[in-house]
Amino acid sequence: MTVTVTRKPGGITQLFNTETGRVTYKCKAEYAFMLIEAFGGIVKFNKKGAIATVTGHITSLESCDVIKKGHSDYKDALSSIISAHKEFAQNVYDSYQKEIQDLENKLSAL
Repeated sequence: MTVTVTRKPGGITQLFNTETGRVTYKCKAEYAFMLIEAFGGIVKFNKKGAIATVTGHITSLESCDVIKKGHSDYKDALSSIISAHKEFAQNVYDSYQKEIQDLENKLSAL
């Protein structure tokens, strides 16, 4: 069995089982939001350790809610997702910039 682990914005980790095709999203933060098409809206992870799982056409939620377009909290949830993505992108950018700078320093020392 091979499981690919990917960090996602907002304190969510994606676990993908290559044998079963099962995708599990696990919340590492106190709460988080994520657009997951399989659930038809924004999944609100209500607590640390909350899980959303997709296997083929089967979906399941543990300690999560689905916020659909038109719901009173949808706009705020979407704004939270945008903020989390911006922060995540900035952190990734900063990490790669540091790595590039370290490599450039090694190159200049040659």
